[in-house]
Amino acid sequence: MRLHSPELLWKWSRGLLRRGWKLPARIVKTVNFTLHKCLLPAEAEVGDGVILEHYAMGIVMHPQVRIGKRCRIYHHVTLAAETWIGSPHFITLEDDVTIGAHSIVVARPNTPLTIGQKSVLGAGSVLTKTIPPFEIWAGNPARKIGDVAQAS
Repeated sequence: MRLHSPELLWKWSRGLLRRGWKLPARIVKTVNFTLHKCLLPAEAEVGDGVILEHYAMGIVMHPQVRIGKRCRIYHHVTLAAETWIGSPHFITLEDDVTIGAHSIVVARPNTPLTIGQKSVLGAGSVLTKTIPPFEIWAGNPARKIGDVAQAS
């Protein structure tokens, strides 16, 4: 991983916030924005192995986001929760989710939204509701277009 990769800077920012160092966490977040033009909040919960493609260019997410392990998020994706920071409502990406470039995920006001395990959201999609595990969705508005093959 490059020393200035968006994932590494995001990890540092989250670690600083967990230690109670709010100002340094914000400074690292600002450096990440300056270098990569992405808004990655220190408050987000993120699993191991998350990949932000194309240097996370243009990725914007709300602090009320939970991302599972090995998720892949392409450039210019927005994850927008219409709720306050610290609320019980989250946008949740379960393990192994892929979100295509230029997709917009918007949870309805004070409502959780989940993208199920190994699901795929196609490029340019607009999603406002939960996707079950192992499904492929695309379009505006996003709708189911297929299933992800499950290993037996």
